Amino acid sequence: MTTAELWTIGIAAYAAVVSTFVFGWDAYKWLASGAKIDVSASLNMKVIGGIEPDEKTYVSVTAYNVGDRPTTITNLGGMYFESWWRAYVTKRKPKTAFIISQPSQGQRIPYRFEVGDQWMGLADQTDDVLEMANEGYLFFILYTTQSGRGHRVRVKPIKRAEKL
Repeated sequence: MTTAELWTIGIAAYAAVVSTFVFGWDAYKWLASGAKIDVSASLNMKVIGGIEPDEKTYVSVTAYNVGDRPTTITNLGGMYFESWWRAYVTKRKPKTAFIISQPSQGQRIPYRFEVGDQWMGLADQTDDVLEMANEGYLFFILYTTQSGRGHRVRVKPIKRAEKL
């Protein structure tokens, strides 16, 4: 082999490595782009300062779009599992599943969820909801147009000190 051929092979190998890296980086950027939703849920929330006093207690679901594209919130629901295996491994066959028909009066569903926006929804905190949160694995699920399975958040059980 001549020197020119060695240079050609070296440059071709270098170009192949660089192009493979660039292709991988573009694939990563494509997979990581889109709406990213952070969801949290809180028990024992009260509404204060309304026109009429509201003595009910609510579960509050808060979501943030921290991605780079808007999406649309289509539904808010919940699922209750009795075992951690079904809740975290199979994620199928909940004992109870439900939807909340109108979780937000100010940000009605379907809601256009822009980048950087915050969305808040409320659900009545009934004795059944408290029991599901404390006895098993209760999840609230925010459904959007981008994700078919929804964005799950577990409603944490109330600790004994908080019950008193």
